[in-house]
Amino acid sequence: MLKFILKDTNGKITELKKPLKVSFVSSEEAPADRLTAVFAVDGNIPVIESVEMLDGIERLFYGLVDEQVTEETAEGMLLTVYARSLACILLDNEAMPQTYCIPSMPLLMKRHFSPLGFEHFIGSDEAFNGEMTVSKGMSEWTVLKSFCDAFIGTVPRIHTDGTIDITGNINETVYLQPERIISIKRSLKNKNLISQMIARTYTGGGYEMQIENNSAKKLGIKRRRYINSIDSKSRTVLTAKRLMKKSFSEYEQITADCCGRILCSIGAQLIIGRDKKHYIVKEINYSFDSSGEHTKIYARLKREDE
Repeated sequence: MLKFILKDTNGKITELKKPLKVSFVSSEEAPADRLTAVFAVDGNIPVIESVEMLDGIERLFYGLVDEQVTEETAEGMLLTVYARSLACILLDNEAMPQTYCIPSMPLLMKRHFSPLGFEHFIGSDEAFNGEMTVSKGMSEWTVLKSFCDAFIGTVPRIHTDGTIDITGNINETVYLQPERIISIKRSLKNKNLISQMIARTYTGGGYEMQIENNSAKKLGIKRRRYINSIDSKSRTVLTAKRLMKKSFSEYEQITADCCGRILCSIGAQLIIGRDKKHYIVKEINYSFDSSGEHTKIYARLKREDE
């Protein structure tokens, strides 16, 4: 059974166990998970600072409240809270413009993330040769993501305890049995495929290095992209190869409509019954109301190098 821990701005804790409605969305397109929960309550409602969603002792969500709404109805008072996970702190704070010549995660922690309350990270503490510029208007999340893109090749995550994870390791597999599936839709998205990338790889040179995607060409796709790995410090030949592989994995996608609650990490491996193809979870939409629990899973084809 789900339970919710609400903490107000005075530090008072309230535990609620019977929500009327719950909506939870986790997506690779949005760094911060989103939670909406509706409760029947009595009396005055203080200003709520944070909300935690648990299943037993397992923490499924912890975040800060963006908005709370109280509504008086004939049946009583309703409280609705809208919250985002801790990644919202990095999204909502602008970074100080500066340039790093030898960037490292410990240095970024000291200057950017620890002042906002993020005390721990897991992953490489290596100092990298190369320039990294923090421009005016960049969010702290963009700083973190840009560093990972350029020097590590991973997608950063923020755990529910506030730990910043730059390892890219998601050792999680979801086995989806056919009896849980209400419907499943498979899409082949030609628009996502890139057939050729041409890179500029040395000073004074032109765009000469060609990287081909034979799988896209076999499908008759002709879509070319250029990448400047000299003037753009965050765009390398490896970046071009990653983009090529990513485009093909995005080609085949599925949407599984399921009964019950299925919550997992974005990036987890998804195995459906006896399907020989394996997928990577892109988005989870979970909802609960008077009709029960329901989950929609969006996933893409798993690449051979994943």
